[in-house]
Amino acid sequence: MSTVTSTVTAIGANALETNDPLVILFDQTATPELQDIAVIQKFTDPTVMQQLTLAEGDVITIDTHTYTIAYVGDVANQNLQTIGHITLLFAPLPASDRLGNGIYLTNTVKPEFHVGTKISYETD
Repeated sequence: MSTVTSTVTAIGANALETNDPLVILFDQTATPELQDIAVIQKFTDPTVMQQLTLAEGDVITIDTHTYTIAYVGDVANQNLQTIGHITLLFAPLPASDRLGNGIYLTNTVKPEFHVGTKISYETD
């Protein structure tokens, strides 16, 4: 089991909608347009981010809330490794039309995000 951590450094003005089950994450390389709709995360060790590969059954902890990954979209790991970008979905896994960059989580209660929120990615 290995753990990679990041810290939220900024939250875009349109990043968190109350009734929207998704949270878009990017690292600090996000363009200003993307920063407006995203939660910006800074990895403790960027070189480890480049090797981070998430899979079903892995765990993401956001502050004190723990989530198990139900599904990893087909481009999610590549985007996570290059630009720190994934979309967290706090919603039931759909039978089809799954987001290619989506990480679907088993617990569908979306936590609060704030500057300073810690995100831990635990992989086998």
